[in-house]
Amino acid sequence: DIDNVKISSTKIRKALSEGEIELVNAYLGHPYFLKGKVVDGMKLGSKIGFPTANIDFSVENKLVPKYGVYAVWVDLQGVRYKGMLNVGVRPTVNNDNSNPSIEVNIFGDVGNIYQEELQVIFEKRIRDEISFRNVEELKAQLEKDKLAVENAI
Repeated sequence: DIDNVKISSTKIRKALSEGEIELVNAYLGHPYFLKGKVVDGMKLGSKIGFPTANIDFSVENKLVPKYGVYAVWVDLQGVRYKGMLNVGVRPTVNNDNSNPSIEVNIFGDVGNIYQEELQVIFEKRIRDEISFRNVEELKAQLEKDKLAVENAI
């Protein structure tokens, strides 16, 4: 029980589906995390100054939080980094809205990490996934998101 609320897997799944990651973490007694392998992506992030590691979590068989941007910790090769993670369909740059992705912009120089295993630890939800009119608007929002992440964890 937390504040006289009985904790159940149903409540945890509901909070996760609503993006209430801080509530999920409180219910679990530890931060929610996912592990996966870095796979090839569209490489657009690198072109706009926000390179991302696209992560294949299919082997994890864990629930993915509500679409949006999250402040996360990234454990990679024995080092912990701050990161900005997007869960969703990337509506500004992707015409196939049926294929969601998970990608993380890792704060720090990590080099080529394709096929590396990493773990992301969810700390705070920053915002919903938004469709922007163009890549310039997306880049401007990512600058704001990065500051929000820096201040969140």
